[in-house]
Amino acid sequence: MAKTIGVIGLGSIGMRHAKNLKALGHSVTGFDPQLIGDGFASIWPVSRLEEFDGVVIASPTKEHLDHIEATIEAKKPVFVEKPIASMMFPLAAEIITSHLVMVGYNLRFHACVKEAKRWIAGEAPVWATFTCAQKNNKPAYLRDGVILNWSHEIDLALYLLGPAKVVGSSTRLTDGHDDITDILLEHNNGCRTTIHLDYVTAPEERHFTIQCKGVRLKADLVNNVLAEIPENGTIDIQNYPNTFDDNYLEEMQAFIDRIDGKETIGCTGEEALKVLEICLKVREQEGLK
Repeated sequence: MAKTIGVIGLGSIGMRHAKNLKALGHSVTGFDPQLIGDGFASIWPVSRLEEFDGVVIASPTKEHLDHIEATIEAKKPVFVEKPIASMMFPLAAEIITSHLVMVGYNLRFHACVKEAKRWIAGEAPVWATFTCAQKNNKPAYLRDGVILNWSHEIDLALYLLGPAKVVGSSTRLTDGHDDITDILLEHNNGCRTTIHLDYVTAPEERHFTIQCKGVRLKADLVNNVLAEIPENGTIDIQNYPNTFDDNYLEEMQAFIDRIDGKETIGCTGEEALKVLEICLKVREQEGLK
């Protein structure tokens, strides 16, 4: 059944979600302080929340908390772009876990990640690495630092390998903003994970490696390649058809499915808070607020 969805924030990501929802057959009303055409206009009035079956929040990260709290108070399902917030907020876990909240860690929908999730279920991970090295040309004041903005890889580490704590980190600041970071995690199952994130590398690199007893999995998320490398035997290399456009579309379909009460892939609000806790711990180590 077609839904009525409100989209808050109509930058590139908000517009992508709005257009994908329309392509899926849903009615969309967009809100943004600037008039930008395509039928989307005006500042978001809280009083209109009752009109919608669900709300997509794609506003700047610093505004997420206000929009989440208002949407949850109206008892509406909410999809929030990552990161869920830039700071922890009072009663966050209680508020998030008692409502339908989905967070935009869309790499979970990547074909290689889906296969890796199936693969890791029967293995005992020993160590892993995750890398997102991607040049970001936006001025610092227009973007979150790399720790929050590229936190997809932190989500993947927790999603594939389980809960973890920060053991250590090293971060470079440029003009007061984090643009390179390396994070060391220790998972509850004993696996050690390193995560490298940067705003300076071109061409882009986005990949991960998971070493288990007797076998290693390597995923290239740019070229959609997954390789299973045993200690002895033949290396199995598979190419998985995947586009990030498809991932975004599937993500919106998953949000609609959740509104309908179906179980789907996708990051919950509770899981996103665990990612945020790690981000904030690393930022705290560098004196960032």
